[in-house]
Amino acid sequence: MKTEDLIIKYAVGISKRYRRKEKNFFVNEMGKDFEALGYKVKAVRGYQKRVEGINLVVGDPKTADTIIIANYDTPSHIYGNPVKYYPFNGPASYSSALLPTWAPLIIAGLIGIYILLYQVPHIDFSARFWPSMFWAVLLFVCFVSPAFMVGGLANRLNFNRNTSGCIAALKTAEKLDEKKRQHVAFVLTDYGCSRHVGDYILREGLGDAIDRKKVIMLDCVGDGLMWAIGYKEQSKNMAEEISQLFNKKAEIQLCPKEDLRYTSFSFYSKAIIISRVKKLNDSYIVENTSCSKDINCKEKYIEELSDVVSTYIK
Repeated sequence: MKTEDLIIKYAVGISKRYRRKEKNFFVNEMGKDFEALGYKVKAVRGYQKRVEGINLVVGDPKTADTIIIANYDTPSHIYGNPVKYYPFNGPASYSSALLPTWAPLIIAGLIGIYILLYQVPHIDFSARFWPSMFWAVLLFVCFVSPAFMVGGLANRLNFNRNTSGCIAALKTAEKLDEKKRQHVAFVLTDYGCSRHVGDYILREGLGDAIDRKKVIMLDCVGDGLMWAIGYKEQSKNMAEEISQLFNKKAEIQLCPKEDLRYTSFSFYSKAIIISRVKKLNDSYIVENTSCSKDINCKEKYIEELSDVVSTYIK
């Protein structure tokens, strides 16, 4: 299938993968596309703290030398100011999202307190019906709406995070010959935007063997100004080799342990993560995620990345 058609199918047709039913539909459709390429596919279910997750596993991670990972779930919608997502720095992403995530609750709480102190004493439905109804309804909204706003509603548009990574994994799989397919596995993980249930499932399934395998993570690869690769110390050579395969050499950055909290990257030892980013000072950021502006997934970036990864594997 053409990359453009895949973008329409998964970024438009299956744009939300937030609830279990939405995720199951995506896993089923993506599984069919991998099977059409001749791969063996299975869904692996697991639990972490009673939260169910399902990974789409393509090939055999136990025998593979290289595992290509992309999370397929989509983030919640954040109603505050646009956040900056730092794919190589979990604490920075957490800090960036903290105020926008809680802003609705703070604002609603302040309005609610004002109504309770200054308007509730004057509510009289018999004498002032419409003003009283207005303040009563607004008070109800102030107490109820934050529960849905703070991490409760799915983001509607998710072209870049992380539909782009899933499509890039599929296009990479398409470009591998039969011989190389025996040494590569693809895993589309669940809850990569939070909780990381899919990463727990993969680690538990492979045990210590996962630390001896090369792991290539694809995260937000459809939009941005430049390519960047985050790496752990023992995967520096892999990062350098792959960086040179891009049309314009990708920048690489060592990811120290303290930057890996709250990230899927922290689950893997011999790993790199590839993203399309904007450089801000010494940090690499992805803009316009978790909001209605996540509407870009460029075909040329998907094609370039899949060419690079497949060439490296070959």
